[in-house]
Amino acid sequence: MPQDDLPSEGVFGSLRRLCATGLAVLQNRIELFGVEVEEQKARLLRMLLFGAVAVVLANTALLVVTATVILLAGEGARLPVLVGLSLLFSIAAGGMFLLVRKELRSAPPPFNDTVSELKKDREWLDPQK
Repeated sequence: MPQDDLPSEGVFGSLRRLCATGLAVLQNRIELFGVEVEEQKARLLRMLLFGAVAVVLANTALLVVTATVILLAGEGARLPVLVGLSLLFSIAAGGMFLLVRKELRSAPPPFNDTVSELKKDREWLDPQK
């Protein structure tokens, strides 16, 4: 396209287009951030719900199993059975704590996509590269 056919917008037209583009990019990043906030909120609520249900079910099961084992044990064997079950439950609780900690540490950092997009934008705008 020859130079004469271009509409002459002047400096203000170019500045206006530049601002519009910048605002569009900013709006896009804010929308991405909002989507990631919603994803993190849903994930947190799901984990809390599953955790609460698991705790209730595990407590119920432990109470029933413990009562059954104690009733089945003879009068003289009840103390060793209680000690053994206490150790078993303590080890199981420690194992579950380690699994929860591993799950929390292995999750990607929140807003990872937003941060990576902002880094790309910054690299693209960096005049030294």
